[in-house]
Amino acid sequence: MRNQVFKKLFSVLLALIMVAGMLPASAMAGGWGAMDVDTTPELTETEQPTESAEPTAPTETETPEITEVPEPTPENPAATVEPTQGEPTAEPTDEGIMPANVMPVQANVELQYRIVHLDCGRKYFSKDWIIALMYEAKAAGYNQVQLAFGNKGLRFLLDDMSVNTYEKQAVTDAIKEGNKAYYNAGEKNELTEAEMDEIFVAADKIGIEIVPLFNTPFHMEAVITAMGKLNITNAKYGSNKACLNLSNNYATAFVKALMQKYITYFQGKGCKYFNFGADEYTGGWNSTFYNYANEIVSMISAAGMNARIFNDSFRSDSNNGYVNNAQVCYWSSNSGYASTATVYNYAKEIINTNQDFYYVVNKDTQQSTWSPNSYYAFSGSFDETTWVNYAKNFSNTTYKNFAGYNNGAESITPVGSMFCIWCDNPSHKDETQIAKEIRMILRVIGARMQNSDIYSASDVLVESGFKADGTINVPTNNKTVGNGSGNTTADNDTVRVTGPNLAALKCETATVAIQGAAEGKIAAYDVTPSTADNNKYTGEAEVRIKIPEGWDSSKVIAFIVESDSTVNDITGKTEDGWYAFTASHFSVMGIYEKAATTEVGRTIEITKGSTGVITVNGVVTSDKIGSPVNADIAAVAENGITTTAGETTTAEITSTSDLKEGNKYLIYNTRHNKTLTNQESTWNNYYYYYKGLKLNGSVTTDNGNWWKIKSVNGGYTVDYNAGSKFLTIGNNTASVGSSSAILSLSYNETGKYWNISQNSYYLNNLGDTETAGGWRDNEAPTDAGSQWQIHEIRQTGDKTTITIKGIAVGTTTIEIDGKTYTIKVVDATLAEQVLPINLWITNTGVVPTGWGTSYNNVTREGFTYGLDTLHTYNGWETFRAIYELKATEGSIHSEQGVKLSELIPNKGKAYGYRGSNTPEEYNVDIWKCSYNASAERQSTDGWTNSSNKGTEFEYIRYWENKWEYYSATTGKWIEISEVGAGKDDSAKNQVCVWYRQVTTVTSEVTTEIVDWGPIKYAANQCLLDFAVKYDGTANRIPNSFPVTGKTIGFDIAPIDNVTYYGTDNGAIYRTVYGIAGVETSNYEVYMITLTPSNDNHSVYINKNSTLTSYNYDGTEKIAWAKTEADANSAELYKMPNVKYGGEPFLESVKIYQYQGLLVTYYLRAKETTDSLTVHYAIDGTNVEFHKYNIIVKANADGTYPTFDENIGLNKTNPKGPLDNGTIVNSTDVTITVSSDLSTLNNLEPQYRYSDYEVVESRRQDGKNVWIYYTFKREHTYVIDFGLPLKIKFSDFGVTNDEAIGTVSLWEKETVLENKGLYGTAKVIMNDTEGKYVLYTLDKPLDQNITIPLYVKFNQRGDNDKPQLFTANIIPATNVYYEDSFAKFTDGSGAAVDAKWTANGKAVNDSPTQALEALGEKTNHKVYGYDPAYDKCTMFSMGSAQKVTVTSDMAKDGVVWPTAQFTFKGTGFDIISLTDNTSGAIFVDVYNTNTGNKEKSVFVDNYYGYTYNSETNTWDATPEKNNVLYQIPVIALRNLSYAEHNVVIKVAYSEYFDHTAEPKGSYSFWLDAVRVYDPMGVDNDIYNTGNEKEGYPQYIKLRDELAKTENTTVEVKSMVFIDGGNTADIATYANIGPNNEVYLANGQAITFKLAGDLSNIATVQIGAKAPVSGGTAQLNVNGTGVVENGLSTATEMYYNIKDKMGANNTFTISNTGSGILSLTNLKITFNAKGSVSLGAMNAEEQTASVMAVRALFAPAPVEPEPEPEPEKTFEPERFEASWTKNVMQGRKATLTVKTSEDVEAITVDGQTIRSYRTRTERVGFGRRAKRITYREFTYSMVAQESADFSVTAINAEGTESEAITARLTVKTRPNSMRDMWDWFKGWF
Repeated sequence: MRNQVFKKLFSVLLALIMVAGMLPASAMAGGWGAMDVDTTPELTETEQPTESAEPTAPTETETPEITEVPEPTPENPAATVEPTQGEPTAEPTDEGIMPANVMPVQANVELQYRIVHLDCGRKYFSKDWIIALMYEAKAAGYNQVQLAFGNKGLRFLLDDMSVNTYEKQAVTDAIKEGNKAYYNAGEKNELTEAEMDEIFVAADKIGIEIVPLFNTPFHMEAVITAMGKLNITNAKYGSNKACLNLSNNYATAFVKALMQKYITYFQGKGCKYFNFGADEYTGGWNSTFYNYANEIVSMISAAGMNARIFNDSFRSDSNNGYVNNAQVCYWSSNSGYASTATVYNYAKEIINTNQDFYYVVNKDTQQSTWSPNSYYAFSGSFDETTWVNYAKNFSNTTYKNFAGYNNGAESITPVGSMFCIWCDNPSHKDETQIAKEIRMILRVIGARMQNSDIYSASDVLVESGFKADGTINVPTNNKTVGNGSGNTTADNDTVRVTGPNLAALKCETATVAIQGAAEGKIAAYDVTPSTADNNKYTGEAEVRIKIPEGWDSSKVIAFIVESDSTVNDITGKTEDGWYAFTASHFSVMGIYEKAATTEVGRTIEITKGSTGVITVNGVVTSDKIGSPVNADIAAVAENGITTTAGETTTAEITSTSDLKEGNKYLIYNTRHNKTLTNQESTWNNYYYYYKGLKLNGSVTTDNGNWWKIKSVNGGYTVDYNAGSKFLTIGNNTASVGSSSAILSLSYNETGKYWNISQNSYYLNNLGDTETAGGWRDNEAPTDAGSQWQIHEIRQTGDKTTITIKGIAVGTTTIEIDGKTYTIKVVDATLAEQVLPINLWITNTGVVPTGWGTSYNNVTREGFTYGLDTLHTYNGWETFRAIYELKATEGSIHSEQGVKLSELIPNKGKAYGYRGSNTPEEYNVDIWKCSYNASAERQSTDGWTNSSNKGTEFEYIRYWENKWEYYSATTGKWIEISEVGAGKDDSAKNQVCVWYRQVTTVTSEVTTEIVDWGPIKYAANQCLLDFAVKYDGTANRIPNSFPVTGKTIGFDIAPIDNVTYYGTDNGAIYRTVYGIAGVETSNYEVYMITLTPSNDNHSVYINKNSTLTSYNYDGTEKIAWAKTEADANSAELYKMPNVKYGGEPFLESVKIYQYQGLLVTYYLRAKETTDSLTVHYAIDGTNVEFHKYNIIVKANADGTYPTFDENIGLNKTNPKGPLDNGTIVNSTDVTITVSSDLSTLNNLEPQYRYSDYEVVESRRQDGKNVWIYYTFKREHTYVIDFGLPLKIKFSDFGVTNDEAIGTVSLWEKETVLENKGLYGTAKVIMNDTEGKYVLYTLDKPLDQNITIPLYVKFNQRGDNDKPQLFTANIIPATNVYYEDSFAKFTDGSGAAVDAKWTANGKAVNDSPTQALEALGEKTNHKVYGYDPAYDKCTMFSMGSAQKVTVTSDMAKDGVVWPTAQFTFKGTGFDIISLTDNTSGAIFVDVYNTNTGNKEKSVFVDNYYGYTYNSETNTWDATPEKNNVLYQIPVIALRNLSYAEHNVVIKVAYSEYFDHTAEPKGSYSFWLDAVRVYDPMGVDNDIYNTGNEKEGYPQYIKLRDELAKTENTTVEVKSMVFIDGGNTADIATYANIGPNNEVYLANGQAITFKLAGDLSNIATVQIGAKAPVSGGTAQLNVNGTGVVENGLSTATEMYYNIKDKMGANNTFTISNTGSGILSLTNLKITFNAKGSVSLGAMNAEEQTASVMAVRALFAPAPVEPEPEPEPEKTFEPERFEASWTKNVMQGRKATLTVKTSEDVEAITVDGQTIRSYRTRTERVGFGRRAKRITYREFTYSMVAQESADFSVTAINAEGTESEAITARLTVKTRPNSMRDMWDWFKGWF
């Protein structure tokens, strides 16, 4: 029994820990709110308590929102708390303080943000440098550091860089290449995610806020280069490699997805701001830019961060709008820029980023011509005095405004100021130089930002900041800790660690296997040092390990185990029985003794028959040199052992990276031409006395005055002769001593000298004497006496060379001086490994550019080009091109390999004899590479083409002695074997590089063809023509054929050739392979169509002779489209094998004999700097529904054409060409601007088929023309449910069904059923209900769709065109969809039996929704109501999908069942059944555009309670199935308007299993979903006519009612009323899902509306009857709303505005027998607005209560006679106690124990009759006995501490005297015990 109790308690504890991990701190405050979790909880099986928990609502949870710190206001300036500035680390001396000059007066502005901006995108800055900058910034008073990691370069890479379909490694590699292409910083170019994590840890410690900056759409050079590497073409705008092409959807989608990854990362780091720059964009400040920028703002806002931008996008011409909801960093104003005042008035939050105070890494020459208006003050040559004096002019309220653009900027108060560090020329200065130069100006400007009028910023050192020389001032607070007794050091230590702030050392012995270690001589330890704050130390530190007795200390070496388990050696030194070394990190480490004969040396590779050498240090005698183990493979060559003597030299050192510990250095003064010694020297005259070190000797190898220099804590120790005689520098002095002073050493690249200093005292030959000492002065660093050289004394040492001869192929080893070397003998050198490849365009070879000048003059080594047979006159021969690819080329000999296309020129020429004696020449462009098996080989034979065979690949390598290609399909390297490229290699495999012929048949795009040949034609050939089509031209161009130099003729192939010859029902055709439309910088291809000259294959245009003119009269069909939407909008036929996406490419086409085929490219002109644009927009807005660009060419004077100044609508024909609306484009085609929408390509049907009026046209800035329209929507219908829609012909506008002859859904042929993007339209002609179109949705609708109906009437002739009628369908502001709109996936693995099944029975076999015309409201009253749902008393439309999960399924590898649906909008409800067999669901919401997860929520759907009308309580009854139908178990709102994918996972967890014993399973039903705002928010179309559904506001009644539960104030916004007695809201607080309010008979809620009520159009209530079989009566202010009551379980909306009571109050009551469920209060407005629930005073509350109770007042009765005096009753036992330590808002239980003579009790007048009979043991030992008693319980939700009166009642009904039971309620958890009690209530 005891074990069972502990087991249960332990299970509960596990569940507690699981849920506690999901809860944010805010959840512990109590209340009704949903619990917030970050991700779907891990499901663990835990044992439940045996007794039932309180009746709890299914609990919805969602990810926590970020709570923003309130902004400071004049009334509350302390809202932003700034940390205090630390005290200086040392007292400033007179020399360390800048002159206290008086500053220019500025207004005292309290800035919210004081910002240092670092351009770490152009230039790589190390993690340590950035952290040092933060220390400097904090000390100078800044509170934010803005890291521009994405600016030209992208120098911070996440661990997972996968973007959309691009794998993370591919993206990582591409961006790294992009960074290097922009500026290669060397070995390291980017910060890692781990390093950025460390930066955030440091920022938190320092008290600095990080603001990330990722610039877009300009300054993106590395990313755009990377996209090119990933084959995303045309990503750049025009020729600007840093500017994103916003018209390229692929490129913008990639960038937005990439941005989202960084937004998510920085959101997770708690960032409040994210800057995306948006500056200096060269693609035009047009609507495309602003739409893009505002979308980025939305992404940032959705992550809970505030967006920042620079001010460039605020233009003086604001026709295209502004970037919304972003802080603006105002850096400059010039021509075209909006003024500071304009920006401020719009954005409100402006940050002064004055460019006059920029620090810019640029060329030194700039300084010489600097002036404030054209160059930067802090740029070029460094002059600290000048710079500091200029910095004093900084003012928070002075903005950069060029003359004429000021506009009173000084009156504008910024919210912040910013000092910027830019790196325009990143290679010009290193980190150290930059730190040196910005150190003081940063401090001065920081003081000015804090309104300091007197400059007092000192140059004292900031700990962990920068020294005066720019090096990092690393604290020297090193401590040594050991693993022996105590935390410091002790005699019994075996390990000691020395590092900063160390306080303790944890050290455990470990086991490590090391190859080459002497047996039993490995000492390994798991070493973990920690600091005084108990944090693990992870940095670099010195480690000392005691060498065990008996070890040979000369052979000891250290090792460390890396994170990937590899073991690396560390070289250190032996000191007094210890081995000392530096560890870069801490893990398992130790020392070992090297075995004499097993140390591993290097591997050499020798060609068979040749020799190689092994060179080792020192003199190694022959007795220490063995022989190769396998003498058959290799041998030491005769006389193969030679020794070379070493020599001593000196070498000047010019970089700190070349200073190596342990080497010897001479320190040479360039003014005195002597070296520094350790000898004391003094000098004095009348004014000065110097005591320092003597200068003596020159730079020679025998100079004994050498020093050892060691890097320590960011500085250096300089030790004379390594004798612990350390150089120390002071004021006019220098000396050596035992104290290891930390010096600063910095090399001046310009002057080519070193500065050596300590605390800003520079080592100098004082007074130009032989005495060296310290001098501190502004001139000290550059004084000639402070200029030193450092020379290293180098001893190369003796060398021994062993020559090895390779005898046979194989591997063997040789031992030399205790080391084992591996000898690998190979067949041939790497250079001899060649792979023959062929270069083809179909069956002839290619000469790549630069590999030769002609077919008979090739110059590339290893490349041959020639005929397979001798050419005969007038013969038809082709060439074979073979290249012997060497393994030494590029990166072929590497594990990653190389792209083969990068090793071969991508352009070239192909040659072929075609019946003449001179081969024809063709320009070609590379296409692809393939590996072809022998059966798929390409040859030079005629009529052959294998370009569509084989396996396509990109990467190739020679690795591990074999050639391989990388298969993108399998993700593996595949061996290339038995390859031959020659004529006689037909049995061998083939590696091919394929090219395509570059033609000139089209001008706007480049057409490339696989089947090469001349661009000419002849009689009897199949003809191929090309045309283009774009907006502004009535016809395709050209429109008449043939075209000389454009039309191509192809011969019919021989009848036996299956590659090119074919027949189709007797008609012969020729196949032409490979047609590509290669986009240019001006045009993109979005569709390719094919049109035959005639659909009848016997109608010829080229039999015997070519027609002088022919047309293409056949059916045009789509063969390729960029997207399916592009194809659907064209309203053309589609080829059976139509392709979407990828390159505009047709694998092959068929041309029938004697006929022609027309290839038409549908083009969009790209937006360029000089292009013109025609915009088509809705009147009253600048929202365009279509646009096209026109590319123009420059005039003779270099200017570009613009639209005519008089362009405008034609007054007599406004629906036609515009007057003066012609323009000649770049290809000399005349474009005519027209307002006729039928002339536009790719226009969506809702505009093409609508009746419209042209309102006006406007010319804007010469480059843009806007045409504005109004659309008549006579036949527009609103759907608010997902049911099919019957649209009668009369609803299309057809007035007489009887006159109809034929109908079709398409103009070109009779189509009676057509599937579109959102659903299927089907014509019904012979139904009892008449003729109609049945439209059935198959996905949620989010836009206007137009259904065309083409009608021919009986009285018209057969040749008459059909008349077009249309019906438009739009979604309502919220739409209810059945479960059929979701996709269901069964479980698998252990959950294979978890299958979705239909549950219930449809209430209607063919349900349809009522047709509601926009603006009329004829069939039903409001959105969200439909009569079809009136009888759905159970499931919606009678059925739902059900799945059951069990405990047996909860195993490793289980895949749980899911349901998912996709919608566009701002929120959704999931509708389900809840009962006592329900369990939990876990829901993830993804943004389909970015793929990122937006929300993770879970809800427990259990409902198993019965309402007790006598006690007014809900009692848990798991054995009784009480069902609530169509419950919105999840109601998620306030998502960003976008397309979302919702994934519902049903998973079993014992914790969520509340079902009746024996438990072990629960179910979930998906019944329906409701989506919100599918057409976006604030759409005024919903106020058309009498619609009155615009701008809906939803108030969740459950949430509003919850607010009143915990309040004790008299004034409330909503009151719960019980008409039968005095029960309060707590009665219903714990029952049902937390998205509804339930009212039983006699209960009500009342509320009051507050705000601008005159703007209200409707007030609607969402209501239903969730319990099957009951009828609820919805009563508002005493009046019934629904005739005959509510019996449907489907939530629908009812208009109650006309029932508003006095003082704008609504009292909603239930006068029916069933439960009434209330969901949302929905309020619509005439114009955008909002209201709230107003406060109700006591009088209004009382009036509402009395009105409700009047509805239920009983009839009057006669008074009863006076009762007899009550009898008293004294029970034998009567005691009462409440649950202890109850948290507010949680369950409290009163336990009353009585003797058996008690039949009932009362608690505060409420009678409780149910009890349990229990027994207990009383007494001890033999006298103990068992007694029986009764236990009554009473539960409630605790709100506040109170006394309760409890009485006992016997069988006669006599009541006892009352006793008092005190309930103590706690408002918040104060201890772990409190927290446990709080969680108990939740469980």
